[in-house]
Amino acid sequence: MNDDAPAPTDYFWDQLGPWITEVQTLSTDSHAYPLAQNSLLAGDELGATGLPGTAAVVRTLLDAAVDDIASAYALVTAASRLSPVAIPTLVRGTIELAGLGMWVLTGHGRSGRQERALRVAYDSHANAMKFHAHLSQNMALPPNQRTEAREQVSKTKDAAAALADTAAKAGLRKTRITAALNRTEALKEVDKDRETQFFSRWQLCSGFAHGLAWAPSLFHTAVGMHTMEGGGTVTISTMTEDRALAMLQWGQGAIEELRGTFGAGRTFITDDTEARLVSKPWAKMQAETEAKGLKIEYLLPAPVPRRPPSSTTFFAPSPGSECMEETDRSPES
Repeated sequence: MNDDAPAPTDYFWDQLGPWITEVQTLSTDSHAYPLAQNSLLAGDELGATGLPGTAAVVRTLLDAAVDDIASAYALVTAASRLSPVAIPTLVRGTIELAGLGMWVLTGHGRSGRQERALRVAYDSHANAMKFHAHLSQNMALPPNQRTEAREQVSKTKDAAAALADTAAKAGLRKTRITAALNRTEALKEVDKDRETQFFSRWQLCSGFAHGLAWAPSLFHTAVGMHTMEGGGTVTISTMTEDRALAMLQWGQGAIEELRGTFGAGRTFITDDTEARLVSKPWAKMQAETEAKGLKIEYLLPAPVPRRPPSSTTFFAPSPGSECMEETDRSPES
């Protein structure tokens, strides 16, 4: 064995750095991830004037997921800190946000994607109303701030109602938009379709975020016990570099699931309103078709303009078809 050869862990850290740079660069570019004219997601913008578009909601979730994982990576590399709680908490955010984006994209047909995207937008209003309602009743705040909070409740309530009403006028189901957004069920639904592990990994990272003892006892390395002065015993554990890398790779995998599916929707040409992004894992789909003596012929997507004249409104007159996603792909450009 060559002693000069890099350790396997070093190799993966080296691979992770350029990837972080790539996705961060794309997230800071407002023209990144454009929609090809006549693509599946461009079609989702038709008839949705005045509403948050599917692609816009997904892009917002993707950028936030990237910021979380880039921050976790910086803790390790720039700050030289194997933070036992901050890393899992940030990766938790990455997994949840990417998984929610996957849930939006894998809705059934155009209306399914639109309704899921709008439910995410409506949920933001609902949470804002709860926040401001609490402030409006907080006697620790001065009267003018409580008054301002009440005004914000009214404004947010009107915005939420306008969103739901506009969606209904566009032919979407209002109850699907105003229903409570259950992130647990959304992640489980994605896992069921794609045989991924969004929920279980998110749940483990949530254990750290909420200060639950079971998560570090399962994932960290115990290094000793400490008896507190006056009584009480604390278990001392640490996050190893290998474990930190594993968690960051979970976040990377979640983002790549989303980028792959987002890329398919942005580039596949169709005007079929019932077309949906295939959720089955590529490897499983390939194995099943080969077992039947068939071969998948992948259609090459149309070239995507780097800076299209519009990122919201396109026409979609081309023949419809179902879009298949190949997750083993080259990096986004």
